[in-house]
Amino acid sequence: MEKPYSGAATINESFEGFEIIIPTKKNWFVILFLGFWLCGWVFGEVFALTMLTGLLFGKMEFANLFMLVWLGGWTVGGFFAIKTFLWNLKGKEIITIGMGQLKIEKKGLLLAKPKTYDLIESKNFRAQEDNNGTDGIWGMQRNSFAAFNSGGTIRFDYGLKTIKFAGGIDEAEANYIIEKLKTAGILKDSHLN
Repeated sequence: MEKPYSGAATINESFEGFEIIIPTKKNWFVILFLGFWLCGWVFGEVFALTMLTGLLFGKMEFANLFMLVWLGGWTVGGFFAIKTFLWNLKGKEIITIGMGQLKIEKKGLLLAKPKTYDLIESKNFRAQEDNNGTDGIWGMQRNSFAAFNSGGTIRFDYGLKTIKFAGGIDEAEANYIIEKLKTAGILKDSHLN
């Protein structure tokens, strides 16, 4: 018999409000594939840099220019691979709500800035799973491969934009979190309509 699912989120309550920590859903295929790929990427990066430094002291030819452009693209591709690898391996979403604001941070995601929203302007909090749950590559969840997406199971309207967060939880857990915030008085009826 299956045991009831206890949820992925950790909810900490303090005087200021709530802190909700949601770890990423680990996609071991992506972690292993990118781990091996990044080993090859480092080799290619070092090899290209070694070749380029030797070529730059000579005459600037088409081959040198091509190597410079290739190295730029290879470096950018490596950055996104590292970003995706780290997000899948150690990423977590930290939501802090209270004192009139909601802050969403993505720890473990390189160069991600926290976003802060005014709770007074936040309306229509709801739980809704993405329709594209397993439309990703090889049937994987889309948010497990794209570390820079802005999806999630909890949504709210902020002006004329829908903000989505809490990507690593199911709809039932999202409803539980919204109800807990409502019971604690953080979310009022005006936030839910």
